[in-house]
Amino acid sequence: MKKVFGSLALTLTALLVFTGTGFAGGTVLDEIMAAKTIVVSTDANYAPQSFLNDKGELEGFDVSVAKEVAKRMGIKVKFVTPDWDLITAGKWGKRWDLSIGSMTPTKERKNALLFTTPYYSSPAQFAIHKDNKTIKTIKDLAGKKIGVASETTNERYLQKDLVIEDTKITFQNWKAGNLKTYPTDANHIEDLSLGDGLRLDAVFSSRQTIAEAIRTGCGKGCPLTMLGEPAYFEPICFALDKSRANSDSLLTKLNEVIKSMYDDGTLVKLSEKYYGTNLIPKL
Repeated sequence: MKKVFGSLALTLTALLVFTGTGFAGGTVLDEIMAAKTIVVSTDANYAPQSFLNDKGELEGFDVSVAKEVAKRMGIKVKFVTPDWDLITAGKWGKRWDLSIGSMTPTKERKNALLFTTPYYSSPAQFAIHKDNKTIKTIKDLAGKKIGVASETTNERYLQKDLVIEDTKITFQNWKAGNLKTYPTDANHIEDLSLGDGLRLDAVFSSRQTIAEAIRTGCGKGCPLTMLGEPAYFEPICFALDKSRANSDSLLTKLNEVIKSMYDDGTLVKLSEKYYGTNLIPKL
């Protein structure tokens, strides 16, 4: 009897694996639902998209979107805050399941990541110190010191090699004198706020990030003013690790959730709450 029972157990185990009902054969969505938690990467210093509030808790548009996604999936959300270059490089090794961090689906990033449909659209904006008297238009930034976050679409734009599918990009016909990169947008905004031309002449970020910095004083006063109209608008999506097998199921589910949040007006309400305007594209 023991031998027969052992053989039967081995047979049942094999059947579970090959029919996909065992853990080894599950999809990424199956793994997340089984864990009852989705691990989301975002930025802890990127207001109003995501930031630490006075209680030390993550808050912001992206954070609220992630919480709503988890709620509609019937699971919990856990946040992690790895460096941006680690997120865009892919090969996450299951350290997190999803990036909800205002990422643009560039051609380069698509080599390592999978993207959902857009959940909002972001205008790219230049800003200068309010004490500056010589920079009147965007063209006046030629030869100036400009701060930008590294490994971002804004950096690619200034280097004139940004490619976003289905988005027309018109590059400026001038070059910065010194393009200085920073880990996050908050860093270059802080440097510009120290004084006109002291470290930087201008910064390039999302319009909503600069508006939030001006509104809140970016910590120690933020004497910035926006310059000209947005240089371009970019679609913003969730990102998944392309190297993680069986991710299509999660991608499909996320697109369904984004559509439901669009249909019932949730995305528009969150955009107006955190940005003061509707940045949600038609789906």
